[in-house]
Amino acid sequence: MNNKITVAIIIMLTLGVFTWLANYGWKNRYGSPETYEVIAPEVVTVGYYAEDLALKEADVFAQIWQKLPSAEIVLSHQIIEQPWPKGSTPLVKVQAFHNGKDIFFRMTWNDDQADTAVSIHAFVDGCAVAVPLDAEAPVRSIMMGFSSPVNIWQWQANKDMQHWQGKTGVPDLDVDFVYPFEEKEIFSVSIPEVKSAVTDLLAQRAGSLTQKETQAVQGRGIWRNGIWNVVFKRSLITNDSEQDCQFIGRKQMAAFAVWDGDQGDRGSRKSMSEWVNLQIEPAESKKSAENQLLDDNNITSVHKVSWIDKLRSLSLISTAYGETLENQSVQINKEPRLINLIAKRFEYTPNRISIRKGERVTIRMESLDVTHGFYLDGYGIDIKARPGLIGKATFVADKSGRFSFRCSETCGEFHPYMIGFIEVSPNSRFSFFVWSIGITFVVMLGLVLLKGKQEKGIETNVGTEQ
Repeated sequence: MNNKITVAIIIMLTLGVFTWLANYGWKNRYGSPETYEVIAPEVVTVGYYAEDLALKEADVFAQIWQKLPSAEIVLSHQIIEQPWPKGSTPLVKVQAFHNGKDIFFRMTWNDDQADTAVSIHAFVDGCAVAVPLDAEAPVRSIMMGFSSPVNIWQWQANKDMQHWQGKTGVPDLDVDFVYPFEEKEIFSVSIPEVKSAVTDLLAQRAGSLTQKETQAVQGRGIWRNGIWNVVFKRSLITNDSEQDCQFIGRKQMAAFAVWDGDQGDRGSRKSMSEWVNLQIEPAESKKSAENQLLDDNNITSVHKVSWIDKLRSLSLISTAYGETLENQSVQINKEPRLINLIAKRFEYTPNRISIRKGERVTIRMESLDVTHGFYLDGYGIDIKARPGLIGKATFVADKSGRFSFRCSETCGEFHPYMIGFIEVSPNSRFSFFVWSIGITFVVMLGLVLLKGKQEKGIETNVGTEQ
């Protein structure tokens, strides 16, 4: 009897180990899960203050800036421009407020030297604010104005000196380019008048940086005690909604950049941030009568809940008990769940996506280098994306299981290995597999016990005959 118990235990342990291995192999048949940290974007609060700044020198250090909280925005050097340094300016502090008419930004960062003049081997300090014109801007950017049009306000130290102090930073030149050259040439070289220390720009992709015809932004910068302090000023809303970013509503995004002239920063060589969320607080004194009336109506409707409405709510609750979780998810998630997918040679980020059955999903794919595709097996979804063009597709995940997706555009030598998968739960195939293993285990255990009982009966009969 002891031998039979030992055999049964060995069989049970063997089946248990086999079940664990089968489960592990099934879950990881597409490779081990990729773990990555999703960093939430920084938040800059744009509070409401009934104060106006004329951008005088004192306004750069006005008392209002002492009241406002500052957000420390991490910067990294633009990675697509060689050489690739670690980043000369790692951090910039940003403050912001609005007075119901204009919006103000203040950027401060450490710089041991003020570079205000341009020469052959010298470059100027600068900074910029970039605000997307598209409400569906990419979640991250490797350059200011990548895959989505942006409005860029670029402040430069040399233009600041020329606009506010009348200094050009270059000696006066006289020339007529005609031999013989006199001690003082006939014609003087004119320098264009600068109407603002900030250049109002547009960009969408590499090589598309363009100066706007109308310059709507003003700014002023002061270097003091090894710190640059730069203030931007612009109207919240302009007449040109196609080329000017509009600060409408409570949510907006922005990115910030800094150029360090003595470190060779110029053009695309700069330190820049990811997108930062702007939380624009409303002007309480300007709450419209329509909104107040709407609030009053809402309050009245709360107090006028009839017994019929209560019965309806009870009926809805009872109906909910009879529905499946999958049907509930379809009703609750009326707006599609947005999944941002980054494609680059030769990988997707993320490459493993989990969604619920019945969920309405929008795949939004952005390419960082060349044209990439996204083909989802089982659903027939096929989208394409290239730098400057976002690919999107919306569908309802009505099939359970794991479905592979792969690049459907030849993008290089490792194109066949650019894959990932979407897992739609509940996974009926995996559940069936687990139940099969469990039932097999129970049946085998029952057979072992039944065989042992039969052998015991035979031994009992043999003993009785003797």
